[in-house]
Amino acid sequence: MAPNVMGITTRPRGAIASFLLVHGFCASSDELGTLGKYLADNGHASFAVQLAGHGTTPEDLKATSWRDWLESARKGLNIIQSWGSKYIFVVGFSMGGLLSILLSSEEKDIDGLILIAPALKISGFTPKLVPILKYLIKYREIDVEAVQRVYDVKRTKYEREPVSAYQEFFRLQKVARKRMMNVTIPTIILQGEEDKSIDKTSGRMALNGISSEKKELQMITGAEHVISCHPTRTVAYPLILDFVERVMD
Repeated sequence: MAPNVMGITTRPRGAIASFLLVHGFCASSDELGTLGKYLADNGHASFAVQLAGHGTTPEDLKATSWRDWLESARKGLNIIQSWGSKYIFVVGFSMGGLLSILLSSEEKDIDGLILIAPALKISGFTPKLVPILKYLIKYREIDVEAVQRVYDVKRTKYEREPVSAYQEFFRLQKVARKRMMNVTIPTIILQGEEDKSIDKTSGRMALNGISSEKKELQMITGAEHVISCHPTRTVAYPLILDFVERVMD
């Protein structure tokens, strides 16, 4: 088992499929807690990895790079591989979707990829301004209560986000865009139609960018960005389960 990585483990007895769950930017493992429980209720094991610099303090995050986040995801993958399951799936939400794209473009024994609101495109001028802003503003203040208002499940979220971490995020985004053509495994993409955190065309970008023969995009009506914490997960999760069952068939 890979050392130095934290997360939430769910392992029902007799599971033949194991899932790596990769959370989003400035969040933590609990962001995908509802999905881990849903998978367990349907007989599947999962490990929701906590990425480096996340779920602790903003200062910790400031000291990490996107390569550190990817290394955490790799260690999480090693953990579920050590369980000896017949099938391995990777689930990535938002920034975790970018990391999951990279893992799926490199690793050979992943059977399926699930992307939830993959953060392939951010609208506006922020990506261009961040390299300058990081020298002027150390942290971006977040109204966590307001951010969570549309969700019925609360998750760990930093009240201050390091601006330097945004630059690492955009670097990761560029790498994922270049490498997604190397993804050839079955893939399902879920994108909320009311997503206000990323450009909603990200789902379509993922669909068009990966090379998998078996791939699909599901637009979730009424869904906000964090589908796993939004009531529309009751629509999204059965779509994931149906995809998984088809891959294992």
